[in-house]
Amino acid sequence: MQTLQTPQKYYDANGYYIFRKLIPDTLIDQLMERYQAEILPSDNYFFRQSSTRWEKNKISESGYCQGSFLNIHDLEKYPEFSEISKKIFCLPEVRAALTQLTESPNHNLMQSMLFDQNTATPAHQDWYYLDSMPNGHMMAGWFALEDIHEEAGRFFVLPKSNHVTVHLNEDEKSSKATYERKLKEYTDAHQDEIYAPALQKGDVLFWNSRTIHGALPTINPQYSRKSLTAHYLPSQYQSGSLYAKVPSEIDYGEYEGMKYRVIPTRQRHFSIKTKLETDFWAYAWDRPYLARPALAVKKVVKKLKGKE
Repeated sequence: MQTLQTPQKYYDANGYYIFRKLIPDTLIDQLMERYQAEILPSDNYFFRQSSTRWEKNKISESGYCQGSFLNIHDLEKYPEFSEISKKIFCLPEVRAALTQLTESPNHNLMQSMLFDQNTATPAHQDWYYLDSMPNGHMMAGWFALEDIHEEAGRFFVLPKSNHVTVHLNEDEKSSKATYERKLKEYTDAHQDEIYAPALQKGDVLFWNSRTIHGALPTINPQYSRKSLTAHYLPSQYQSGSLYAKVPSEIDYGEYEGMKYRVIPTRQRHFSIKTKLETDFWAYAWDRPYLARPALAVKKVVKKLKGKE
C-alpha cells in the first residue's frame, strides 16, 4: 500500500509506515535463543502486557507462551536477554527510521513487549494509555521476529485513523473495558478499511499514537506470532496520556546514547504486595464504578506524597 511518497508524508497521511528487513536476522536469532533457553521454560512470575498482572508462563499445546511479556528491555533477572532486546530497540537503523518519520533527532524508549503467540489485542489507540504531552507525537513499532503466517492472527492498523477522534463518555474515559467496546464498535463499522500486512522476519511497522490498531483472531493455534513492540517518545516531549493533566514522572536509563524508561517497582520486582496491587488495578480498570473512585484516590495519594 505504500507509494512513492516519502516515509514521513506517508506516515503523516496514513498513520503508519513499514520498513522492510530493518532488523538483522542474526540479532533476532540471538534474542530467540535466549528466549527459548531462559524465558520460556522459566517458573518465575512475569508482568504481562496482555493482562497487566503478574503471572507464570502458560504454555499452549503447540509449545508457545500464551501471555505476552511487558517491558522486556528492563528484566533484572535476565540481563543478557534484556541487553539483546535493547540492542534491537536502539539499533542505529531503528533510530534513523524514527527520525525519518518524525524529524526528531532523538527518541526515548518508553515501553516494550514480546509476543510468542497472538493474544488478540483489542482495537485501540495508544494515546488513551500513553502518549506525548502535548498529545499525538508518541509512536510505536511492531517488530516481526519470524515470517508471520496469515492464520496466526496478524497485526492490523486502520489507515488514516490517526486523524480520527473517538468521543468518549466518562465511563469510557476511566474504564478499559468500556473503552475497548467503543473502539470495537468503530472498528467493526470500518472492517473493509482494516489493513493486516504480511510481515516477514526483520520487518518493522511503525504507527502513530492516534492510529487504531490491534490483532486479528488466531485461525490456527499451531502457528506462533513471535514479535516485539516498542513505544518511542520524541525526546523533546514529556510523557503522559490523552486525559493526563500533568506529565508522568519518568526515570531513565541510557543504552548506547538512547534513553530508555526504567520500569516502576510494581512492574519490575515480583512480590505478594506488587501482585496484589496490580491485581486490584487490573480488576478495577475493567469496572467503571471501581475505576473512577480508585483513580481519584490515587491522585490524592500522589499529591500527598508530593508534599512530603
